[in-house]
Amino acid sequence: MKKTHSLIAASAGLVIALGAGLSIANFRSAEATSARTTFARPVVVDEAPKPPGVDLTLFSALADASQLKKLSRDVNACHEALSAASVTFTEVPATKQGQCGFTEAVEISSSLASWEPNPGAPKELPMTCGLAAKLHLWERHVVIPAAEKYLGSPVEEIKVFGTFQCRTVADTDKLSEHAFAKAIDVAAFVLADGRTITVLGDYHTKGAAGDFLREIRQRACDLFDVTLGPDYNEAHANHFHLDVGGQRACR
Repeated sequence: MKKTHSLIAASAGLVIALGAGLSIANFRSAEATSARTTFARPVVVDEAPKPPGVDLTLFSALADASQLKKLSRDVNACHEALSAASVTFTEVPATKQGQCGFTEAVEISSSLASWEPNPGAPKELPMTCGLAAKLHLWERHVVIPAAEKYLGSPVEEIKVFGTFQCRTVADTDKLSEHAFAKAIDVAAFVLADGRTITVLGDYHTKGAAGDFLREIRQRACDLFDVTLGPDYNEAHANHFHLDVGGQRACR
């Protein structure tokens, strides 16, 4: 019986020793793991590029009035939005002419259609970035689809009379929004098939050309602050006046 107890005791002692050894080994292993975790180098994850605040390629941007207002206040955000929509532009230095002028403006170099001066119009077309952004929305989501719908051909050129000009509103002493590069006068549209649709010659006509012009003018009212055309008065018989001056009018 004594031998049996001794064997049992010896076996128990061996189990305890092994257990203690395993516990120490486990502790040391955990300690080493903790040390490795503590001093491990952080993993650097490249951040995806942030999308522009206003995506001008989306039709829904037409109705996002609050975001479009931000573009008029935040020039950098506006430049980002134009670039993201594949609009190329050059920045124009600040200009001052008496009470007229602007502190920031761009000239559009290329877009879906080219913006070209009408014959006899000034060659330079500086405009605030807020105006440029709305013009691109109008061009992309209104003008080009309407031309294909009514005329069966996309628009390649948009002819304009001008943008910045130090002058007053006709028959008043109030400075025009043109005096601050916040307005543009659109005169005609050149189609890919060679046709030219003019506000003066086609707005009041029956048929596809007139329908096209009347639709894009009406839908401009939902986007620009002021939209004036042939329905307003004789002074606007040959162009659409579009501006982002803050007043509201659709005539």
